Amino acid sequence: MNRPLQVLVIEDSEDDAELLEIELQRAGYAPVSQRVETPEALSSALKRPGWDLVIADYHLPRLDGLAALALVKATGLDLPFIIVSGYITEETAVAAMKAGAHDYVMKENLARLGQAVERELREAEVRRERRRAEEALRRAYDELEMRVQERTADLRTANARLKTAIAERRRLEYELLEITEKERRRIGLDLHDDLGQQLSGLALMTKGLELKLAKRHAPEASDAARIHHLVQQTITHARDVAQDLATLDLKGDDWPAAFDGLARDATELFKISCQFETVASLPPLESNIASQLYKIAQEAVTNAIKHAKARRVRISLTNGSDAIILTVHNDGLPFPDLKGASPGMGLRIMNYRANLIGAALEIIGDGPRGTRVICTVPVEGKK
Repeated sequence: MNRPLQVLVIEDSEDDAELLEIELQRAGYAPVSQRVETPEALSSALKRPGWDLVIADYHLPRLDGLAALALVKATGLDLPFIIVSGYITEETAVAAMKAGAHDYVMKENLARLGQAVERELREAEVRRERRRAEEALRRAYDELEMRVQERTADLRTANARLKTAIAERRRLEYELLEITEKERRRIGLDLHDDLGQQLSGLALMTKGLELKLAKRHAPEASDAARIHHLVQQTITHARDVAQDLATLDLKGDDWPAAFDGLARDATELFKISCQFETVASLPPLESNIASQLYKIAQEAVTNAIKHAKARRVRISLTNGSDAIILTVHNDGLPFPDLKGASPGMGLRIMNYRANLIGAALEIIGDGPRGTRVICTVPVEGKK
């Protein structure tokens, strides 16, 4: 069965047009053709959809092959354009091919027309398939681009929310530490003003009792003296604790001395071995950073003594690569991990303090007994 073929024939000779149809039928087609020979007729015919092929004579009274080709191309239609002429020079044929003609056939060799048509129809279908594939690819690209933009917008929104949440968390952490510091100062003032005065009064009373017993030569006078001495020691300890709770101002190059004092106080108060080690050349720190670092060490020592039941504690300050490293090592029971379900308030507060100064806090266990608390403070990353 012959294949249907819609052919637009640009030809001023009806006989030649009929010969073209006959040759197409021999090639296995069932052509349905329309013959035109003027620019106006060609433009009108091109408005009708469904054309498969354009066959044009090169020399017409009112239209030549190149002008006809230009009109076809102006429509944007991708139609095979084959020139069939009785006489055409090689230069003219080359010019026509460069202008967009797909092939040319001489009228005295119409037997070649069927092959030319079949080839050009096949290549036209390849071009259409390519355009469909490119269009599908473009649509896929546009869809992907839209999804990327939507995803990017979602990520921006999520990132903004995350930043807001982080900022809110930092604000709450700061407020928590502010509340903690205010409570520490309040307790320190209460120790100094209330407990300190009561202990001072108690010291006067015990001293008076000692003197009265001594005048009577009572043997209890020595007991009263010991009680007075213990009260005096308690007053000194309460004053030191109150001062530590109420004020802590670490500045300049001498801030490591506070850590040495912390080790001495822990040794004296809790009767354990607490040593402090440092290097000679530690850089100065801002007061806030030094204070937070000191309080981290203080909390680590307190946890080691009270909760881990440690007997030996070592505090060290060393220089790292662009950082100061605080290490508090104890031989007590292991601390819970910061990433655990319930690390405890003391460990959380240490972590909050580290975050405030841009430091990294690690809790590393040393087997069944012993824990190292390591706080790394970037020297160039101060907050």
